[in-house]
Amino acid sequence: MTKADGGSSTSASSKQDPRTKRPGRLTLFVVDDETAQREILVDILSDEGYEVHAFASAKDALAALNAVVPGLVLTDLRMPEMDGLELLAQVKERFPDLPVLLMTAYGSVSSAVAAMKHGAFDYLQKPFEKDELVQRVRRVAERDSLVRENERLRRELSAQAGPRILGESAVMQKLFRKIERIAGLEGDVLLAGESGTGKELVARALHYAGVRAAGPFVPVNCAAIPEGLAESELFGHEKGAFTHATSERAGRFEQADGGTLFLDEISAMPLPLQAKLLRVLQDRMVERVGSHKPRRVEVRIVAATNRDLPARIAEGTFREDLYHRLNVHELWIPALRDRGDDIVLLAESFRDRAAARFGMPAPDLAPELLSFLRSYDFPGNVRELEHMMEKMVALSDGEPLGLEDLPPSVRRMSPSPLPSSASPPATRDAGDGADSMAADVSTSEVSDTSFTAPESLLDGGPISLFDVERRLLEEAIRRSGGNLSEAARSLGISYKTMRYRARKFDLDIIP
Repeated sequence: MTKADGGSSTSASSKQDPRTKRPGRLTLFVVDDETAQREILVDILSDEGYEVHAFASAKDALAALNAVVPGLVLTDLRMPEMDGLELLAQVKERFPDLPVLLMTAYGSVSSAVAAMKHGAFDYLQKPFEKDELVQRVRRVAERDSLVRENERLRRELSAQAGPRILGESAVMQKLFRKIERIAGLEGDVLLAGESGTGKELVARALHYAGVRAAGPFVPVNCAAIPEGLAESELFGHEKGAFTHATSERAGRFEQADGGTLFLDEISAMPLPLQAKLLRVLQDRMVERVGSHKPRRVEVRIVAATNRDLPARIAEGTFREDLYHRLNVHELWIPALRDRGDDIVLLAESFRDRAAARFGMPAPDLAPELLSFLRSYDFPGNVRELEHMMEKMVALSDGEPLGLEDLPPSVRRMSPSPLPSSASPPATRDAGDGADSMAADVSTSEVSDTSFTAPESLLDGGPISLFDVERRLLEEAIRRSGGNLSEAARSLGISYKTMRYRARKFDLDIIP
């Protein structure tokens, strides 16, 4: 039980929500400028099992909200400098769902109505009985418990209904079979693979296909936690354990109790913390910073790395015993370049998702783009493909996406020069006449399928450049059997340019 009095405000370095703590434990803010009244409230509510933070002014309570978000604010109405109604308004502006219970010795119908209109959860008139206070606060605790349970269920349903692992290639089918087997077994899991291959999706699949599916899935990026806060982040801390530790906090292990803890980028964990993690994995007991009381946790660890851990062991930056403890089951996540036609499957899925998010029709993917994607190395793997498709769809104009739509960063990273038809549209379609089309042809590498215009094209007397271009397009389309992609290749221009020219001349032979 913690009691903070004298108007001192908490100042933790990061905001936490005590409503995520174990069920039945509600954190309360008591705000009253009268010391005696404040102490009575703290004693009553502490005896009921609540965690109470008391403040002598509304300003102190507001400052404390930067570090701790309680489950209930219990405040006096009449206070100097800032009264309860103003505190209520500011609390509701920052946290609309945070219940506020107002107390006043000057109760009247008008003040009660004003409080309710401002969003007060309830209203107490002084003097009130202890049982009345306890009953009102208990109502908030019951409501808070229901809210937390609903939030947990929504998170779980959202995670289960989130992005599925897509893949029809042989390597992915093999991975799916391993996931299904390992999900039903005990033991921690080590996921290995390049960055961006979808290791967190695999971790979620293991969790929701296993016996702990009803428990929480808690992800932690080990590389993103400052070294000085890593122990507290994982194992929690007690109030007063260090500067700014103004209240107790459950660590990620406790939060994942009954479920799965996903430790991403485990190779980035500092050596001293590796030793403490090893001890927890051995006996499944955690000790919060500042406490000597061990707490048992039932949790499955799924760790992930994009580094060569045996090489790190040889370097002395990763513990060999921790590696073997984590590596009860090991899964290798294949790189995207090794997944064959999964690339096309994923590209189409990401395109559809991006188009839906932007509220626009999903553009087609031109054959030359699909050919490029199949041959591209994808150093960023699935994550790179997803971002690539999102950028391309966002800038699309409704026409099929082609090589010219690839992001500049991808073009720069391509191991071989892209055809000049993939140059920015402004350099290809700057003009409307045959001169711009001629520029396309002159700057392109003519393929084996290119053709020579019939000699009869210029026979029969004077002819305009407009007619020459139209007849050339008609001839290319006729020879390709109506296949615009093949016709574009034969002319040495891009598919998008071909579509633009065909529409410009209103060629009715376009299939």
